[in-house]
Amino acid sequence: MFIQTDQLHPKTYDRLWDGEGTIKSTRVLENLFGSAIKVIAINRIPPGASIGRHRHENEEDCYFCLSGKGIVSDNGVEHPFVPGSLQITRHGETQAIRNSGDEDLVVFVFLIAAMPPNK
Repeated sequence: MFIQTDQLHPKTYDRLWDGEGTIKSTRVLENLFGSAIKVIAINRIPPGASIGRHRHENEEDCYFCLSGKGIVSDNGVEHPFVPGSLQITRHGETQAIRNSGDEDLVVFVFLIAAMPPNK
């Protein structure tokens, strides 16, 4: 499978998960049939905007910072989010992110289906 990403158009999301501002998300891939991959996207979070705290159930979400500067919340614990940072949210965990810089925070997002851990 090959996808030419420069031909994709971003979707806009206002106050995503009760966050602030408008996020632009270029969905490179969504719900690939027969695959655990649910979403691959590049999100652009403008200065002052955020994605509010949310929980993932039966899926895992990865945020990788491509450019910009932000703060990511990993289960309520905040960490600086700068290029090269990776944050992973597993089944049952929470995450949030906000742009704390003066340019767009560009985040590579990879969301996959996951099975709950064995108890």
